[in-house]
Amino acid sequence: MQAQSWQQLLRQGKEYYEQENYQAAYDSFIEAQKIAPEDVDLSKDIGNAAYRINDYQTAEKAYNSATSNGQNDQDIAKQWHNVGNSQMQSKNYEAAVESYKNSLRINPNDDQTRYNLAEAKRRLKKQEQQDQQDKQNQDKNQQNQSEDQADNQNGNQNQDSQNQNQENQQNNDQKNSSDKLNSPNESDMNQSKLSDRKTDRMLEELMKQEMETQRKVQAQKLNKGSFTNKSGKRW
Repeated sequence: MQAQSWQQLLRQGKEYYEQENYQAAYDSFIEAQKIAPEDVDLSKDIGNAAYRINDYQTAEKAYNSATSNGQNDQDIAKQWHNVGNSQMQSKNYEAAVESYKNSLRINPNDDQTRYNLAEAKRRLKKQEQQDQQDKQNQDKNQQNQSEDQADNQNGNQNQDSQNQNQENQQNNDQKNSSDKLNSPNESDMNQSKLSDRKTDRMLEELMKQEMETQRKVQAQKLNKGSFTNKSGKRW
C-alpha cells in the first residue's frame, strides 16, 4: 500500500472537517504536518480541529504558532483572536485579555474581538472577586477553627477545675464524716450526764433507806434488851 502524501492527508483532513468529524480531521492534519516540508505550516487547521474537540490547550498552542506565520496583518489578528477564544474556554481570562488586545492592535476595527475583550475583562473581574471571597472565607474558617480550638482548651481547663473542685468537696465530705464518727455525740454525753446524776440520787436514797433500816433495827435491839435478866438470857 502506497503511503499517502502530506497533500492527500491535508485534503482528507479538510473533508473530515467539513463532515464535522473533527477528531478524524485533527488526526489527519497532525499526520500531514509530520511529513510536510518545513515551510508548510498547518497550525491553523490543527488549531481549528483541536478547538472543535475541546482540546483548548492544543488549540491555543497551534493558534499561537499561526500568529508567527500569518500571511498578512488581518490573518495574524484573526489568529490572536482565536488564541483569546481558546484561553477563554480554559478560563484563563487574564491571558485572553492580552490576546484580544494584541488582535485589536493589529485590527482595531474588529467589533467581535472588541466584544470578546470586554467579556474577558468582565469574567476576569468576577473571577478576582470570587478568589477574594474564597480567600476571605478560608481566612474566616481558619479563624473559626482557631477559636474553636481555644474554646476547647478553655472548656477542658474548666472541666479539670470542676473535677478538682468536686474531688476537693468529696474529700471534705469524707473528712467531715470521719470527724463526726470520731468525735463524741454531745447529745449522748448530755444523756450520760443526766443518767449519772439520776443514779447518784438513787444510790443516795438507798443509803438513806439502809441507814434508816439499821437505825430501826438497832432501836428494836435496845428495846428488847430491857426485858433480859442479868445473866443475859431471855425467858
